[in-house]
Amino acid sequence: MVLLKENAWVNVVAIFVILIVGVVTYFKWAYKFWQRLGVPYLEPTIPFGNVQQVVLVQTSRGEVLAEQYKTAKAKGYKHVGLYGFTTPEYMPIDLNILKNILVRDFNYFCDRGLYTNEKVDPLTAHLFLLTGNRWRKLRAKLSPTFTSGKMKTMFNAVVECCQKLKQVMDVLHSQGPINIKNLLERFTTDVIGSCAFGLNCNSFDDPNSAFCKISKRIFEPTNLEKIKSLTAFFFPFINKLFQIHVLPTDVSDFYINIVRNTVKYRQTNNVARNDFLQILIDLMKDDSGLTIEDVAAQAFVFFLAGFETSSNVMMYCLYELALDQNIQEKLREEVNSVMERYDQVMTYESLNDLVYMRQVLDEVMRKYPPLPVLSRICTIDYKVPNIDFVLKKGTRVMIPLLGIQNDPEYFPEPEKFNPERFASKNKELLNQFCYMPFGEGPRVCIGLRFAFLQMKLGLSILLKNYKFSINKKTQLPLKMNPKPLVLSPIGSIWLNVEKI
Repeated sequence: MVLLKENAWVNVVAIFVILIVGVVTYFKWAYKFWQRLGVPYLEPTIPFGNVQQVVLVQTSRGEVLAEQYKTAKAKGYKHVGLYGFTTPEYMPIDLNILKNILVRDFNYFCDRGLYTNEKVDPLTAHLFLLTGNRWRKLRAKLSPTFTSGKMKTMFNAVVECCQKLKQVMDVLHSQGPINIKNLLERFTTDVIGSCAFGLNCNSFDDPNSAFCKISKRIFEPTNLEKIKSLTAFFFPFINKLFQIHVLPTDVSDFYINIVRNTVKYRQTNNVARNDFLQILIDLMKDDSGLTIEDVAAQAFVFFLAGFETSSNVMMYCLYELALDQNIQEKLREEVNSVMERYDQVMTYESLNDLVYMRQVLDEVMRKYPPLPVLSRICTIDYKVPNIDFVLKKGTRVMIPLLGIQNDPEYFPEPEKFNPERFASKNKELLNQFCYMPFGEGPRVCIGLRFAFLQMKLGLSILLKNYKFSINKKTQLPLKMNPKPLVLSPIGSIWLNVEKI
């Protein structure tokens, strides 16, 4: 009997050892992928590959890729192989390769390769994530939405939100330092709520409004939601096999119900507004095949893009201006000069005269790109030009935007905030593909005009009326939060605000 028990334990240990050896052998084989293709690679570690810091929530993906870009470029690589666990990832270093992927050979890389599942997560069926012909058709239908003409129709709604921003700032500035991120999130929530859904989100009066709460839920995921997102990115087949929700159900239900109720109200009462939702409603009438869920998905991504990225850019802008009073004063002088020319009334046309503000915003987005990483997936085997290498179908391409835009080869002293980099005489000397905060090529961000509209208006009203400086509650230097997809600091940026 004792002998039988001993034999059983020996068998268990033997099976365990065989499994360990088998797993390690598989990882070692998988980690020879790039070597077999003759592509230089950065050494992976079992089991995370090159994403250990990301998975352990130590460093953001954008910062990790930026460091890997720096390492690979220092070795003289034109491209480099990486691993997300055992999944091969391809990082172009040379800007000519980037140009081919994003523009010249776009048909090989038309999809982002990100998780989408209309059945389980209906809000993921939006323009940013859709693939193939579905994306092409929807992009063609929505492109007219973001012309200058359409932007003009939304202009007054943004101005109203700016006036509310000023009213709130008039009260808050005398009460001590201001958490500028929180304030700007409420501003962009109201702007997008009005322009996307035709709703008054009332974020300034009620910072705990439903829209504010739901928005924070998306950009401040729980640990479980973070794991789901990582699984969807690295092992999407698991999410599809087990039908795992990536978006929290309360978020999906909230946006779908908002859209359904608003559409029903407008159709029942014959109401039309100059907003994004109305354009989608009109597309539904034209028998375009759009469902309520499709409309909700497009409104959802418009809200996400306008809410978090724009508020972050404005936050970093005021932060840098607070650090450099000379740049702040120069920008304030431009705002005042432009408003004088337009009788103290900011118009859609006057925004084009804010030339230096555009330089400042460009420099902000260079240093702090809203999305620090661009992703594509190879949809057809692709022969990389001028290199004896074929990129296999299904390989994910990771473009390290944060690394490229902070590369001293393209931007000397990249840590320095210098809007003169984007003065017309200097900007025309830049390679088009070393600065791409909105992406590039056919999948360039469709809403960039709207982004500049709300950022320029919001910053104009703030700089005209207030002076900003750093408060000691702001932790310097800034450290980035490893959780969000967007580049966000840990903690808050607190600014002293002085009324002018």
